[in-house]
Amino acid sequence: MGNNWIRLRSDGVVNEETDFVATGGVLRDYNGRWILGYNRYLGFCFVMKVELWGILDGLALLLEQKYDSEMVQTDSMEAALAIQNQAHNDLDSTLIKRIHQNLSR
Repeated sequence: MGNNWIRLRSDGVVNEETDFVATGGVLRDYNGRWILGYNRYLGFCFVMKVELWGILDGLALLLEQKYDSEMVQTDSMEAALAIQNQAHNDLDSTLIKRIHQNLSR
């Protein structure tokens, strides 16, 4: 990938006592150096939506950076497959479309 790429690592969390959810992530350069972190409180929603919001927020931040390419990492196989296969339901389709728009820029 060369020497000018950035890695996005996102994840969602659920508070077991309240069922409140949040998402966040970190951007690192090709040497693994921390660039910035981000988070978003989402209240109550499905886990899939939390994972997709984390990726979308990270991609929005990536667009502001001037890197040649990016690597997106998530621990949600369901979210990764939905994005790769563009398979989605009505609940997640808008988030997936916005992720694809950001990936195509």
